[in-house]
Amino acid sequence: MASTGIIRRATQRLWAGARRAVPGQPTPESHPELLAEGDLTAGVSGSEYAERRQRLADALPAGSVAVIPAASTSYMAGLIPYPYRQDADFRYLTGINQDGVAVIESSESAQSGWYRLFVPGGNAQAEQWTGSKLNVEAALDQFGADEAHPMAEMDRHLQAPLSSASQILCSQERDLLREVKTLRSAVDAGRVRQLSPILHDIRWRKSQAEMALAERSVSVAASAMRRCMEMSHGGVLEHQLAATFEYECKMAGASCMSYPQVVAGGPDACTIHYSRNDKRVQDGELVLMDAGCELQGYCSDITRAWPVSGTYSKAQRLVYDVVQDVHRRCVEECVVGGTLRAIHQLSIQLLSEGLADLRIFGLLPPAEIAREPYRLVYPHSVGHWLGMDTHDTSTIRHDRLLQDGVIMAIEPGLYIPDEPRFGDFAGIGIRIEDDVAISASGPRILSRDVPSDPLEIERLIGSRRPL
Repeated sequence: MASTGIIRRATQRLWAGARRAVPGQPTPESHPELLAEGDLTAGVSGSEYAERRQRLADALPAGSVAVIPAASTSYMAGLIPYPYRQDADFRYLTGINQDGVAVIESSESAQSGWYRLFVPGGNAQAEQWTGSKLNVEAALDQFGADEAHPMAEMDRHLQAPLSSASQILCSQERDLLREVKTLRSAVDAGRVRQLSPILHDIRWRKSQAEMALAERSVSVAASAMRRCMEMSHGGVLEHQLAATFEYECKMAGASCMSYPQVVAGGPDACTIHYSRNDKRVQDGELVLMDAGCELQGYCSDITRAWPVSGTYSKAQRLVYDVVQDVHRRCVEECVVGGTLRAIHQLSIQLLSEGLADLRIFGLLPPAEIAREPYRLVYPHSVGHWLGMDTHDTSTIRHDRLLQDGVIMAIEPGLYIPDEPRFGDFAGIGIRIEDDVAISASGPRILSRDVPSDPLEIERLIGSRRPL
């Protein structure tokens, strides 16, 4: 059977028929409010995507093949899908926000690699229900593929390159195993290795275009959290704050939340990933909100804790001041040449000193607290990488020297168990999290528009019509 795919190289184009190139996603012509002329996706040009693929091809072992699948559609029940979220690696390399498989081959010569795309378009019955999908012509004409084929022909077209490859690199081969027999055989033969360490090394530092998108995502989330502070009051419902945050973000262009929001009132703030968001926050209680949005593929992640009635109690303020000081000093260490591991160790040292000053563990000295008890009240790392995923580029070690263009979340916290032995401090949970960009001139706090100063927070609370 003849292939319905198309191959091109440089100016070579062999068009099969006169079918219209359908991208199945926004273009500058269809969505001028989102994309400028020359953008492949909002804020990112087609040439930048080509540069990303070339960087990957250059980093691959000679003669190897990288197979990068799109995210699969997940279903909540029967044929009802969850909202689609693209795999970050696939989106970073292709700009495609729908189904597909990208294959990048590293040449044995000095020439650039070869870029194949397998796309879902062409099923008229399916498109009647779910809309147009990327077709072969658009894969070539708009998304820069050297060669494109329908996904139904993937096994046939990958047999030769996978069989002859010096190595096969793939991050999510599980779903592909059903469709690509040659890949199944390669896995069985131990010829497939993880692509993530190579690709995450490329994705870790953000380009100027990426930094602008990340800053926009963080700015939207910061404004939304500020609005939640302004509309807080004693008796506010957790889900009202969660709904306000989501509404404000989506009205500003966010596609979804970065993760399930944490809106935890009272002692539930001590549950790190509390997500029920189903109760009333009483007068005198703190609410801890950990929330972020995803905007044009980039995530934000911010946390604040504030008193819904407008004033921190004495015990709340004492704990808050400890966390705020640790947060400030940790952010100061977010510099080129530092490490996330060293910043975490600093946070342990400083929090232990603060706990000793507050005598939360009695008269134990800071060194004793740092050996073990701190884990009871500070069970997580001080931070993580941030970007297209909330916990981005997960294979980058925490002892890697920080570089210009890296974005990280810094989030020290204290969570005092709601037990009588802790007296007035019982049930207080406070975390302060900011998104910080590393630059040659020092750390830049991207989330600075939402206050962390307790006096400024107190002035904001209830300053607008309450929920």
